[in-house]
Amino acid sequence: MITNLQLKNFTAFAELDISFSPGINIVIGENGTGKTQMLKAVLALSGSAAWSERADEQLARKLCRIYQPLSEQVGELRRAGTRGNAVLSASFSSGQEITAKFSGTATVAKVTPRIGTAPAAALFIPTKEVLSLVRGLTADEPHQPTIERIFDDAYLDLAHQLIREGADDLDAKVQLDPRFASIVPRLANLIGGRYELHGGRFCFQPGAYIERLGASSAATKAAQSFQDSVQKFEATKAPMLSSGMTAEGFRKIGVLQRLLSNGSLNPGTSGPLLWDEPESNLNPKLMKDLVQALLELARNGQQVILATHDYVLLKWFDLLMDKGKGDQLRFHVLSRDTGSGQVRQDSMDNYRAIEPNAIADTFNELTKEQVARKMGALGK
Repeated sequence: MITNLQLKNFTAFAELDISFSPGINIVIGENGTGKTQMLKAVLALSGSAAWSERADEQLARKLCRIYQPLSEQVGELRRAGTRGNAVLSASFSSGQEITAKFSGTATVAKVTPRIGTAPAAALFIPTKEVLSLVRGLTADEPHQPTIERIFDDAYLDLAHQLIREGADDLDAKVQLDPRFASIVPRLANLIGGRYELHGGRFCFQPGAYIERLGASSAATKAAQSFQDSVQKFEATKAPMLSSGMTAEGFRKIGVLQRLLSNGSLNPGTSGPLLWDEPESNLNPKLMKDLVQALLELARNGQQVILATHDYVLLKWFDLLMDKGKGDQLRFHVLSRDTGSGQVRQDSMDNYRAIEPNAIADTFNELTKEQVARKMGALGK
């Protein structure tokens, strides 16, 4: 997991120094304060390009593929109007450290030092869903230049992680591993089924996890050391659907479901889970269960860093976190200094200490307006 990120003269940031919780990190801030840019910096610095033998060239290319500067040169990512090199630096929990520097005219990045072996790479879930795009993004003979003009590497990397075949059957994982027994059925029952890969495309199989007693399979007997009953997915008689025929909010849940099922996301082993606006196109009624699933992931050793604009999601984290279960929740606020216009950052472990909290302030303003109109109507 990543413990610290420092950015200087890079994209939106004149200077940023942020320390992450090993549990859940929530990044908030108004549009244009660099939330997504920060997440993508973590993605780049934890990936294989930054730790390869030709890291100077490959990290520069990766940064260009992630951020897509107009010139397609890494130097364009240096913050305009500042002096000195752009600097990206990260530290990880197992002692790894990495720093990359480049000038405004650079075509490669100077990567040094690299202490330790490569950390577990981060997984990035972008704002737009990817399940319905997988078939085109991972085709056997795609027109790669066209694809790369439309999608940055955050999308392409995730698409390839989604089609990765898992070594184990998902139902067996649910029976044998208490982590999956508490998370995977929750996600499937939340959306009324699960997404499965068929012929290079994702399809939705309606169904639910049903709790059963007294089954006699070997997997069941092993599972009984954890629980008295077992859970097995049972498809309904409803026809299977292409992913494109299902709600986009369901597809976003399906991404998390699939990453867990094929082992790309393995709490305690995989790198940080980066999720940009998980609330996008998600019905607010689903927020509570999603937050509970993310908290459960973190309780099993998965670091989560997400960016959000949503009050409901933010508030559910505040209400559902349980220090008695080891929950570690840290809020990171990005805001613009009124004088210099530069992005500044503050972190706190208490929701009530968030300042400024544009999300809560806007919600309170809406509530006050609603009350004022109601009182005005009563006074007539």
